[in-house]
Formats: sequence, structure tokens, C-alpha cells
Amino acid sequence: MTIVGSIVEGNSKYLIMRERKGADLELGELVVIDDEKRKYICMVYNIEYGVLLEQGRLYTSAGTIIEKTNPKLEFPNDDLRIFRKIYLKPLIEIHNGKYRSPISIPKLFSNVRRVEKEDLSFIKEPDTKVFLGKIRSGGRILDFDYYMNGEEMISHHTIIAAQTGRGKSNLVKVMLWEIMNHGKFGILLLDIHNEYFGIGNNKGLKDHPNADRYLLYYSKTPPPGHKKLKVSLTTIDPEDLFGIIELTEAQREAISVYRRQYKEEWIKELMCKDLSNIAQSTLRSLRRKIGNLFRIRISDSGEPYCEDEIFNFEKIGEKTIFDIANALENGKIVIIDGSSIPDETGLVIMSAIMREVFRRYENYKDQGILKDKLQIGVVLEEAPRILGELYDKNIFGRIAREGRKFKIGLIAVTQMASVIPDEILANIGTKIIMGNEMKKERLKLIENSPQDLSDYDYIIAGLEKGESIVSSIFTKFPVPIYTPLFDDIAKSEKEKSEIVVF
Repeated sequence: MTIVGSIVEGNSKYLIMRERKGADLELGELVVIDDEKRKYICMVYNIEYGVLLEQGRLYTSAGTIIEKTNPKLEFPNDDLRIFRKIYLKPLIEIHNGKYRSPISIPKLFSNVRRVEKEDLSFIKEPDTKVFLGKIRSGGRILDFDYYMNGEEMISHHTIIAAQTGRGKSNLVKVMLWEIMNHGKFGILLLDIHNEYFGIGNNKGLKDHPNADRYLLYYSKTPPPGHKKLKVSLTTIDPEDLFGIIELTEAQREAISVYRRQYKEEWIKELMCKDLSNIAQSTLRSLRRKIGNLFRIRISDSGEPYCEDEIFNFEKIGEKTIFDIANALENGKIVIIDGSSIPDETGLVIMSAIMREVFRRYENYKDQGILKDKLQIGVVLEEAPRILGELYDKNIFGRIAREGRKFKIGLIAVTQMASVIPDEILANIGTKIIMGNEMKKERLKLIENSPQDLSDYDYIIAGLEKGESIVSSIFTKFPVPIYTPLFDDIAKSEKEKSEIVVF
């Protein structure tokens, strides 16, 4: 056990320690204070110079050194008048084997040491676990895997926020890999860049040992064993468009009229049949929007048809939405390849699926059997767009508001948390905050986090790729973690499976 400093000042909000020379603590590092009856785990959030000398003397001495007027240093390295002051934020107090938020402070001159793996033994591994990474102390990665209770985490929603290139997608892949170990959650994902499944030699969820059991992949060009993406437009509801494409009030009313009159054939009839009570200007604009969304064209005979092979007006793919909802109920991860279709098109398909899931889970709740159903989550990589100003118009906004009552949750992935309304941000139970140099984004997340992150501003700004702070209503303190590369996890799993036991 190496002592790194001693407590010399502070209060219930922060502590100040004098650092031992050569300890070289850094921002974000975790330290431990062993008191007689209590143990405190604290985080370094600020570092200052401490000098017990008159300031003018310091400036004069610095001048003699840089101007080389006096080659002899006035202050030796072991001078006790010059040191570093380390500001500590108390995170956890452990007393009689129980941990809680600090309600006392350690004794003056208490010794401070670096945290070790054993100090975190109070963090237990949950049953329905989701691996997020290894606990980190500053730049030091501890040999301590950090899991969260997946059911709590997903049902109360999660946001993963960072600038581009900080490891958001890698973290989602690592989480899904762990979920596939036990199949206790159904997860829906629109793979915009086709990076999650793993095409060709690229590592992906297809390489998981349980992929045959827990993974479904829908694509225009699926590999053997997976599904061709086909959707009948008879299974698309007006609600699936709301909040995804911009619609005027007149256009929304027109859609409702066609839906009431023509039932599941409403899109087909809207594209080719005029109604006297709807203005031609409204119809022209609406047909252009819906036509572009589903790539609908009108034949020489006046019949609408879909130019894109995904959609059709016939019965081909009429069970796709139903089948995916079934797969989610059965604990599968369903990936929709969105790389070859417009983002809006993919979101409409996602909306139709989650609408069906929500309908079912509402019924299960009414029947009193919801508790027996698996938790379902949906990953939104277009979070600001879907949960922005129009969030109350679509199924995803409804999930954000009511989903936890029906065991349906969101995993929102975003660069721009500031675009998401406070009402939604405040209701997201777990925030995984990765590196972000934009102060506006950091402050938005800090203000809406379950724990007090007011001292974490510069720490968040300095997070490296793969590093993050996990702030959750289910944790007693903000947990610093490092998420390993997905490829390394997949490679390690493959090597384990190739070991031959004689």
C-alpha cells in the first residue's frame, strides 16, 4: 500500500490533500482514505500548486532559471514548502460493510492511497448483467469488470453521448455481445453504417457463439441463414410516419381520412385516388413525400408500384413486422441493415415494429402477464432527430414517456444531447458520457445527470477514446470505465472456443 498524500483541509463537499512528492496523481483518478471505522472512495477533480513562500520570491527565482543568470537552483527538490494540492470529491463512504453516499468526513491528516481492485468489492455482479467495460482510475485501467443490471438499465432508458470517434458504436457492440450471452433481452437496431452484424471478414455480432440462437439480420442482400428485408405497405400505419417525416396539419388530416376510408390499403389509394374533401395542393405535396419515402411510381395504367425491392403493395412481407416483434419477445437481437436505404425509410420500419411491440405489451399489462415477458429495447442512432422537437408525434417519444411501465426502453446514441428536450433527458435513467470537447453538450448532460457532475466538466472534456463516465439512478456514484475494443473481445471469445480439451 503506497501513501500518496494526507488530508489537510475540506468539508462535506470536497477534501484537500497534500500530495506526496512523486505520487503524480491525475484528474479522474480514484483514491481511498482509510479512517478508523470508515473507508472513503474519492475522485481527483482539481490539482493546484501549493507554495509556502512569498510570491515575489517565486517570480525572481523563476527568472534566474530561465534567463540563466544563476545556474544554481534556489529550491531543492525535497523542499517541503513547494508541493501540489489535490482536490478530492467524496464518492462513497463504506461503514460496517455497507456503502452509501458520504455523510461524514475523515479525520484531519488521514492518509490517502490509490484505489485497488479489492476496494471495489462492494460492487456486485447483477443477474441480468450487461458488460460496459473495466473500471478506470484516471488513465489506469483496473482488472475489474463493470456490469449493470440490464433490465433496470434498459427499462429506464440509456443515453450514450459523445463526439464522433470517441467509441459510441464500439460500446453498443460490446453491450450487445454481452446480451447475447444470456438472451434475456430483445433488442432492435437499425444499422445505418452496416457495422454491427459484421460483413465478410469484419468482426461483428455474427461471430458470437450464440449468433445462430439470438441474432437475426434483415437486409436487401442477406448472407445465408438470414432474412431478406421485405415489407408490405399494408402493414404501415400513419403513426409510423409521424415524427419521422415533416407533415403539415392538413397533410396529417388527409392521411387520417385515407386510413379511415381505405384501411390497410390507405397508401395505395392515397397515391392514385383523389378525394373531393382534400385540397389538390395538399395531395400533391403529400404524394411527393410518401412517394419519395417508399420510392413509389405510377405505371402507365395509373397503378402505383414500388421501385425499391423492399416495399410492395401486395402481400409479400406482410408478416415481417409481426415476425420481428416475435423475435424481440423471444430475446433476440434484430439488426436491420440500413446502409442501402434512406434513413427515413429505415426509421419508418423501426417505428412500425415498435408500434406492434408496444401494442402487445400494453395488452400483456392489461392481462396481468407483463411481468413474465422479456425486457425489450430499441437502439436509436438518430436520437436527436427522432427525439427532438417532434418526439411527441412518434412511437419513440411515447416509449420515452411511458415505456418503462411496459418493459420497453430506449438506448439513445447521440453527438448532440442538447437537441433532446429536457423532459426526455431528465427521464433517462442511465447516462454514459464519453469524451466531448463542446462545452454546451457537456453542460447539458451534467445538468440532467442523476448524480452531481458539476466537478466533472474538464474530466469529461479530456476523456480519451473508449473512456466514459457512467451516471445512473442505479449507482451510488459516477463510475469511470474503459470499454475495450469489440474486435479484441470477439477475438478472445474465438480463441477460447478453439481450445481443444483432451
